Amino acid sequence: MIIRSLYNVTRQMNVLQKKQENNSANVANVNTPGFKYQDLIQKTMREYDIHNHAGGRNSDRWNSLGSINFGTDIDGAYTNFTQGALKETGIATDFAINGPGFFTLALEDGETGYTRNGNFRVDEDQRLVTQEGYPVMGQDAQGNPVDIFVTGDFFSVSANGAINDSDVQFMVSNFDDTQDFELRGQIIYVTGQANVGMGEAELRQGYIESANVDMGQEIVKMMEVSREFQANQRALTVINDTLQKTVNEIGRN
Repeated sequence: MIIRSLYNVTRQMNVLQKKQENNSANVANVNTPGFKYQDLIQKTMREYDIHNHAGGRNSDRWNSLGSINFGTDIDGAYTNFTQGALKETGIATDFAINGPGFFTLALEDGETGYTRNGNFRVDEDQRLVTQEGYPVMGQDAQGNPVDIFVTGDFFSVSANGAINDSDVQFMVSNFDDTQDFELRGQIIYVTGQANVGMGEAELRQGYIESANVDMGQEIVKMMEVSREFQANQRALTVINDTLQKTVNEIGRN
C-alpha cells in the first residue's frame, strides 16, 4: 500500500510538472500574434486486479485483493482555435484573418505549413515571408500556388485576398477538423487534411490577430498547480516518515 501511494504521488507530480510547463508556454506567448493556447487532457490509468495465494502458491487458495489504479497521466493536448482580438497596426505587410482559416506557408523540404500569425515582412527577393523567412503562399486564377511579391509603392489586398486587384490572391486554407494538427514551434501547424477553401473568412490588411490567451485563467491554473504541488509534497513527506518508521521497526525486530 505504501509503495502504491508513493508511485501515485510521484506520477501525479510528473503530471503537474507538464501542466506547469504548458501554462508557462501559454503565458510566454501572450504577445505572439496568432498564438492559440493549449490545454492538457488527463486520463485515468488502467485498473489492474490484484491477488495473492493465501497459504502459499501451492495451496490453490486464490485470494482476490480487489483492484489497483496507478493514478493519472497526460492523454494529449487540446488546442483552442478560438479567434483572438484583431489589433490594428497600419503596417501594409501585417494581415489578420477575420473568421476561420489559416495563412499558407511553404516550409522546408516541400512541406506546407499553416498559421494565424500574419505578422509578415518582405525578404531580399521582394517576397512576402514570415518573420522566420517562410514564404507566404498565394494562388493564381487556376488555383496554382505562387509566391507573393511586394514591389513598387502600391501593395493593396482586398477582403477576399486579391492582391493589387490582380488574379493573384492569398491562399487562405480552411479545414473541417483542426484537432489533428501537428504543431511546429509555437504558431505553425502541419496537417494531412485537404484544404476546403477560404469560406466566409475575410482578410484584414494592416491588422494582426492577438493571442487568444486569457491571462486571468492562466494565473488561476498556475495557482491550482502550485497548491497541488504543495499537497503532494506533504504526502511524500508523510510516506517517507512512514517508510522510515517501518524500516526501523523491522530493524528492531
